[in-house]
Amino acid sequence: MNDQTTQLLLKKVKKHKKWTEGIFVNPIYWMVNGKPYYMAGFTKNNASVATAYVTPGEEDRDEALEAQRHLALFGDLSNNIFNIGMDYLKINAAYFTKPLSIPVSTQNPAVLEGREAFAELWKIQQNLTSLIKDYKNYYENDVLIRKEIVEADVMKTQETANLLTLYQYLNLQLLLEKNAEIKAFASFLKKSEGWNGLGQEPQKFVLGITDNAEKMRKNLNGLNVIADQDFENMKKLNYDKMIEDNKKIIEGQRQYIRYPK
Repeated sequence: MNDQTTQLLLKKVKKHKKWTEGIFVNPIYWMVNGKPYYMAGFTKNNASVATAYVTPGEEDRDEALEAQRHLALFGDLSNNIFNIGMDYLKINAAYFTKPLSIPVSTQNPAVLEGREAFAELWKIQQNLTSLIKDYKNYYENDVLIRKEIVEADVMKTQETANLLTLYQYLNLQLLLEKNAEIKAFASFLKKSEGWNGLGQEPQKFVLGITDNAEKMRKNLNGLNVIADQDFENMKKLNYDKMIEDNKKIIEGQRQYIRYPK
């Protein structure tokens, strides 16, 4: 979106804002009947309170609703992916690799199971990191360059959001199911010769990863995942559920469309 288009769209949006609100226009658009529709937002205290769907030409309500169906879904899901995913990218690989590099010189079943669970958490973390990095690269070096999104972009974003939820679920489930064993592994590490060589941050991580089980359980339940032993089947079940849930959410957001009426 060039500066001239940006100014034109912002001028349209300003006519519908309240004096206490901020406004923005997302540079990504969806084509309807040969016209690019952009999603604009009205914000108060950094939170969105309403939206508008504008085009450099003449807006049509039906066209705007068609654009909203795709733009709102893509915008909501991509924001969620970044908001949640960036926290996982902040976790240093050394927090897992350094503790796992210390030899386990015990036959204590709890410690051995704890190490195995910690290693599995590291695999999940790698999946999460790869997922978010790939999506970030796609978003920054593909979507933001071409600006126009199509059905394939919405599908990719839905698939990414679904996988992100499932990896979160597996992570929390493992932390809860093997909480005592991971604690036993951490206690063993603390007494080992290699403990001081871990560094302060990896030490804090391995000791604190099992804290606040109640909060983890609440977060796990909040994900509302359909569980299944087969990951591929679970992925499909939850993808289908997400599609239906998102339809209701996007439909509900239409009451906050301020323009066009």
